[in-house]
Amino acid sequence: MDNKDDKSSDVKATTKRDKWMPLIVLALFLLLVSEFFGTSCFFSSVFGIPCAGCGSTRAVRLLLQGKVADALRMHPLIFLTLFLLVVIPAFAVARFIAKKRGKPFRSPLSRRATEIIFFSLAALYLVVYIIRMILLFPHTEPMLYNKSSVWGKLISLIRGVFFR
Repeated sequence: MDNKDDKSSDVKATTKRDKWMPLIVLALFLLLVSEFFGTSCFFSSVFGIPCAGCGSTRAVRLLLQGKVADALRMHPLIFLTLFLLVVIPAFAVARFIAKKRGKPFRSPLSRRATEIIFFSLAALYLVVYIIRMILLFPHTEPMLYNKSSVWGKLISLIRGVFFR
């Protein structure tokens, strides 16, 4: 009987470790990308074009300095992003606490409403990204082309070899 309990506790410990593994791998990967490419934006480092979130870190810095207009210029959805970065972990913590207490966690929104909000936000971020790419790329900060990206270096190499 004790042997069975030991096996089930080993399985639980293993599954808890397995849940954290993707986050640990992602953090190590971002540190590696930052070290090799000088930026933490994998998308920009590899493809040379900015991602949908480019400018967010600079926008937060500008907000902390009280430069709201400049922050909105860096990323127009920065307030929404910060709101989501507070609300989503708060719900995760509330769900975790309820689960630890053995109580069911009821979201204030239905599953369908949550899906609608999620897809609406994804569409909003995509539309803002496309507009920023049309209006600002490749000449206006933060939507600049990264010539030192992997793709940019590959294109330069190909141009140098075939189009001298």
